[in-house]
Amino acid sequence: MEYDPTYEKICSTRTVQSEKKGFFNDFCGDVRETCGDKWLKNYFGKLKSNAARVLSIFSDREVCDPVLGVLEHVQPVYKQKDAVFSFQRRAQADKFYLLSCSTSEAGERRELLQQALLASNLAVMRAPERNVNPTIDDGLTLALAYRSRASILIGLGEGEPALSDLKLASNFGLELKSNVDYYCKMAKAYAAMGEGARAEISLKIAEKLAGADTSHIAKMRTEIAGTKPVPKEPSTEQVPQLAHGENPELSGAANVVKLVETKEKGRFVVASEGLKTGDVVLCENPVAACLIPAFFGTHCHHCFKRLHTPVACLHCSGIAFCSAQCMGEACSSYHRFECEFMDLLIGSGMSILCFIALRIFTQAASVDEGLATANLLFENLCSHEDVRQAEDYLQRSLMAGFIMRILQKAQYFGQRKTEGVNPTAVELQVATALLGLLQVLQYNAHEIYQTQVTDEHPFEGSKTVHVGAGLYGTGSYFNHECWPSVASYFVGKKLVLAATKPHRPHEVVAVNYGPIFTNTNLKERQRSLRGRYSFSCSCMACQENWPLLQKLDKQVRFWCTSANCVNLLKFPKDLAKDVRCPRCRKNISLKESVARLIKIEELYREAAQAMQAQKTNEAIELFKEGIDLFFQVAALPHKDTLLAQHSLTKCVANTGTTFKK
Repeated sequence: MEYDPTYEKICSTRTVQSEKKGFFNDFCGDVRETCGDKWLKNYFGKLKSNAARVLSIFSDREVCDPVLGVLEHVQPVYKQKDAVFSFQRRAQADKFYLLSCSTSEAGERRELLQQALLASNLAVMRAPERNVNPTIDDGLTLALAYRSRASILIGLGEGEPALSDLKLASNFGLELKSNVDYYCKMAKAYAAMGEGARAEISLKIAEKLAGADTSHIAKMRTEIAGTKPVPKEPSTEQVPQLAHGENPELSGAANVVKLVETKEKGRFVVASEGLKTGDVVLCENPVAACLIPAFFGTHCHHCFKRLHTPVACLHCSGIAFCSAQCMGEACSSYHRFECEFMDLLIGSGMSILCFIALRIFTQAASVDEGLATANLLFENLCSHEDVRQAEDYLQRSLMAGFIMRILQKAQYFGQRKTEGVNPTAVELQVATALLGLLQVLQYNAHEIYQTQVTDEHPFEGSKTVHVGAGLYGTGSYFNHECWPSVASYFVGKKLVLAATKPHRPHEVVAVNYGPIFTNTNLKERQRSLRGRYSFSCSCMACQENWPLLQKLDKQVRFWCTSANCVNLLKFPKDLAKDVRCPRCRKNISLKESVARLIKIEELYREAAQAMQAQKTNEAIELFKEGIDLFFQVAALPHKDTLLAQHSLTKCVANTGTTFKK
């Protein structure tokens, strides 16, 4: 494959800065113009270590002035709270709620409640913490927003989130636990959940608090008695079991795979024993993972769950969480450092990989722990230091410096004695480690995606949506093939790899890095892989130059049935006659192989029917059986089997994280 340096440079640049409009692009351009080609080539380009490169951008007189000049101006930029806006949205939500109470038409009532919920979500997101603005709502804007939303959720029959909001309203300052209305709302919420006993307990507490006049509680008891619990939509999401237990030497991997190393391919994963189709070979949490900013308003910042009733950070309005638990975990860890700089980070145009590099440090319990993690990753994962150009190193060094400056301003290193940019020895170590991470992440990060499904059918009209990216320690060791041997999907942030074909011992267990033979020709695949990942692929699809799926006929190649022969034979023109194998020179009957192929295609049809009938688990089992049988008698490419593997991938992904638009 002919080397295309321009394409490789474009690919590499986009792993640092994905948005052309961001200010980092101008910053980088100004520094590049100031330093000139001579300094870049003859000095910076000859530096041998990341530490020397980072030190250079802060101390070398050829570049330090524009670098320090920009980084000195780094200041917090984030979406702040607004009590007035929250008050207005809550009033709007209450208006829709009251209108819903005055209509008897079910469809209209639900539509009004949905509008009320949208407004109340905005009220929650923009409300400041207790007593931040005492002139509005006596400083209780956030608590009132949660209480208002709880009423709306009860109206929608959503008892569980309503209970959560009532507790949050109490936690953020409303004196509710001696309030009759509080326990009446709790009773309604429990009734909506089908928990009649708890609803009755709440009503009895309300009666005690009400004193002599309990007539309205009696009325509510009658109302609750007629409440039909709203059935909770069952989740298809499930964390799978690893085949034969967890590997003690590879975190998150199954006991049926192992790590090997060759001079040509480095370290990669192979089957340590035979694998069956469907075996789960990896179920791994990320070292670090970040949500793409475009999904900040629709997905939980911490666990990536689709939002319905967001819980806000107490300080900023730019991100949201699915629960108080996620909010607490994030804000006690990484978000306390990222919070006030989130819009600045987004405005820089930096790529999601840069967010991950930052997160590896902000989520660490200490600076030392962050350094240890970052340095270990750089030592163990591919970074292609040998093929990087000086301009690439300069761009990544500047990004490392920018991220380090964010950490300075966020007091990650503690209270500094000066507001100046010039880094201390520890800060230089962090910037150096960040530069290493920016190289490692280019080749080792995984896109995190979820399956968007429709109300009508889990497969028809479904599509994968790229919502984030993460770095997976063991997952990074899986090599690429242009037709992968595993299906990749996610349960939350967990990366799951399940075999889509049987594997012999020592056979490569391969994922796909993007270009796939079914829709991309050999030349374009090689160009993409060389430009993006700095290697040329030699998988079977490339060696044999398999045609695109639309050009693939239904011909099949059978394995020779002679013992120890690994030759492939074409479909016989006459089944009644034996076929001469040119390798073992024996006459071979393929009648049994053809009969098994007929059985295999029948299993594929039954599996497709099960998918259509929304019987996902049944479809998975049928596909697994058919694919295992196919590889006993024949080899790829075979159109029906390729389609079966693709369908199996869709089925197992449906057991991962899905969401409806």
